[in-house]
Amino acid sequence: MRKGSLAVLDQGLFAGSNFLVNVLLARWLAPVEYGAFAVAFAVFMLVGVLHTAVLTEPMLIFGPAKYRERFSEYLGALVRGHFAVTLPGSALIAAIALLVGRFYSFAVGRALFALAVAGPFILLLWLLRRAFYARLSPGWAASAGTAYVAILVASVFELHGSGRLTVARAFLAMATASFVATLMLALRLRPALGRDSTHLRRVAEDHWGYGRWSLATAGAVWLNGSVYLLVLPAFVGLAESGTLRALTNLITPASNCITALSAMLLPHLSRVRQSFGTRSTFQHMWVALAVFLFGSAIQMGFLLIYRLELLQFLYGGKYKQHDAMPFILLSLLPFATSTAGILGTGLQALERPDQVFKSCIVGTSVSVIAGIALAATCGVSGAVAGSLISSLATTYMMLRCYRKLAHE
Repeated sequence: MRKGSLAVLDQGLFAGSNFLVNVLLARWLAPVEYGAFAVAFAVFMLVGVLHTAVLTEPMLIFGPAKYRERFSEYLGALVRGHFAVTLPGSALIAAIALLVGRFYSFAVGRALFALAVAGPFILLLWLLRRAFYARLSPGWAASAGTAYVAILVASVFELHGSGRLTVARAFLAMATASFVATLMLALRLRPALGRDSTHLRRVAEDHWGYGRWSLATAGAVWLNGSVYLLVLPAFVGLAESGTLRALTNLITPASNCITALSAMLLPHLSRVRQSFGTRSTFQHMWVALAVFLFGSAIQMGFLLIYRLELLQFLYGGKYKQHDAMPFILLSLLPFATSTAGILGTGLQALERPDQVFKSCIVGTSVSVIAGIALAATCGVSGAVAGSLISSLATTYMMLRCYRKLAHE
């Protein structure tokens, strides 16, 4: 409970500041400008989930077990892998930004170019924070949160006060805050950046052997969660992407708690499986799921009761025209996403990422086939409904997988 609380604190500090920045941008920028931010951030999340799949998620499996005694050298290999992945990715995003700015939207193109600069700094912070989770010491990750929050929030307020706040400058503020927090964490972790080719090759083989399934799963998960932000401008306009992002901000705290606790749960379940076997792993997972569903029920009630007050407080009354059906659907999303997230974490701990991938493919198929059609015809409400249906389809497939594993 103590370490889980520290994990939530860490996630609250980092993600809470990003949540605040999202709210401030939605409040202070025009819906079209915030829509440009939503589109660029969706692209960043694609890079982020791929980065997590090949580096961070396998680290939570192998770090506390196989490489526990050589963690410094192991982390150094991952840091080198980080730059090998992110630098070419940033160059590609910059090239895309030039094309998008010329032929589609100057605002989106400028946001993507700022993202190309900021992305490596933000993702390195993600990696080093999770390194403390692999050591089951989330308190050190939380310690860097104060500096991150102070720098990011102060930068955004200063930009707004001076009349210079734009989507591009918001991304650069995230990069600056990430750089400072990364230095703090690196000084504590001290990753060994040696050139032991045998060790590097072994780490790469382990991560690719596990991560190739996670990589495919991450792409499917991203498509399920972000495809609507990219397709809504084609059907109903860029402002609707901003509206969808603004409304989903309201369930971000619940999503962040799920992410934080899942990051602690994965190495814990891996150790339980190694020490006590599969049956004990199932028991621990079901307990965690019960806790998550209870929290989702509390969040649902709060969101439905105080939805108008939340819109007024956070956005100054913007987006009130979407206070009915989208909110009902949004309040149900944490139930579906937390269930799928915990079941997926359990399968990862059992080293069955292939089953996570197969389940997510079903959910993604629902998003592509039914979700996009709903978004095209019903706008924001259709997009939220598509996300909900997709998560339920993923959950159903994972439950079928657990039934088979229980009889093996």
